[in-house]
Amino acid sequence: MYGMPASDASAPKRTADGVSDDGGSDAASDPPTLTRSDERILAYLDDVGTDYPAFVAGNTGLYADHVDERLNALAAGGLVEAVTGESVFRLTDAGREALREDCAAWSD
Repeated sequence: MYGMPASDASAPKRTADGVSDDGGSDAASDPPTLTRSDERILAYLDDVGTDYPAFVAGNTGLYADHVDERLNALAAGGLVEAVTGESVFRLTDAGREALREDCAAWSD
């Protein structure tokens, strides 16, 4: 797991040494676990480039508070980044790769 807290998906708890309660450990090669909301946000930013959280919410059909929370988690995971001090976000290369890997099975 990538260390992104997900409010709409359960994740195993990690101890200070990086070992999860299910016996696994954090490995840099583990792909991030994305929620459906994350996938919608990443796909939207991939399409438009950069946008404000409120517009991301309005254009993805997600609640603004939820989008703010997920953007902060995605930024902490290195999948999006704030472009300005006004919280305009864009997708990073890591986010684009995570989206491509995670959505390959069900994308149309």
